[in-house]
Amino acid sequence: MSTSTDSWNPLKLLETLTFFGEIPFVGNVRWLQQMLGATPNPQAPLAINMQPSSSVVLRAQDLSVVEPVRAVLSERGISTRAPLTLMDPALPDAASQRIVNTSAIVWVGTPGDEAHLSAEAEAIAPSVASEEYSLFGFDSTGAALAGEFWGAVDDVVMGGVSASGLSLLPGYARFSGTVSTANSGGFASVRTRNFEPPFNLADWQGLRLALRGDGQRYKVILRNSSNWDSAAYCVSVDTEADQWLSIDLPFSALKPTFRARTQPTAPPLNPSSVCSFQLMLSKFEYDGEKNLHFRPGTFSLDVRSIGVYRRAAAPLLVAIAASSAQATAYTTLLAQSGLAHQVVEMQDTQKLSDDISQILTAPSSHKS
Repeated sequence: MSTSTDSWNPLKLLETLTFFGEIPFVGNVRWLQQMLGATPNPQAPLAINMQPSSSVVLRAQDLSVVEPVRAVLSERGISTRAPLTLMDPALPDAASQRIVNTSAIVWVGTPGDEAHLSAEAEAIAPSVASEEYSLFGFDSTGAALAGEFWGAVDDVVMGGVSASGLSLLPGYARFSGTVSTANSGGFASVRTRNFEPPFNLADWQGLRLALRGDGQRYKVILRNSSNWDSAAYCVSVDTEADQWLSIDLPFSALKPTFRARTQPTAPPLNPSSVCSFQLMLSKFEYDGEKNLHFRPGTFSLDVRSIGVYRRAAAPLLVAIAASSAQATAYTTLLAQSGLAHQVVEMQDTQKLSDDISQILTAPSSHKS
């Protein structure tokens, strides 16, 4: 974490310009830096390769019965996971009922659990299914590489004394520092180098962030241009102190701005060409209005991931009954749920493996 001082630091400005390859009144010279051996600008993955990794969610009243089914599906090469969550126990309960990257939900039955399956179906029915793809997964093995993309852009660029940075901690990245209103400053930020080629996010609805803040209001900023001082598409995000949140930001919510002034006549964000990403804490909102959830001094925003999301079809619910009588009961109660479902009986392992594999690989077999 960088710390601010009471006087403007020209070396900090030089550090910023060097990282991004910018020379005032000249423009971007990253090409020259790269010719001299500097690390090339990062490349965004091709849109066709940005495919979410789906898996089957296993549920049961008694989780001890899940393991044999998991083993059966694993032998068939079908990825499974146990909780119906974002795979993140630190997220609040409100996020736990979201169905994310789920190809099917398999309920493993035990005698007398019909009421529990009914409650499960009632919980699933109003949930919104979605797919997500991580652009920056700071909890993954690629976190160190992702961290190299980000550099500080603080109010030192206009004579201020704020200082910040992005540090990598186990499981997440931390955007932190000290923001000061001295010298007419009042913002700190981290920004990626330009991606070449840019991200094509046209197939997605918006950004999904997993973050933990300090109660202040931050900005998330995207750019369609590789120019340093270009139009910025911004959306404000409120945080809760020491609470992990999962936040969806539709692309349509990002407003075009230039130097924190909204641009009503500017075109909307073009998701098919996103050149850079930025996180910012600023004393201003937009058009000179003050950020009412800002305080000068130290700050901290932890980010586990920055990704994209889109709506998805509700997954098939497969109920494995422990007996023929239970299969009949399951069929009756699921018919009333309105969910796409299949009911199979728990028989010998090979038969169960064949039945479930056939169901999961044949979408046309869904029935409600």
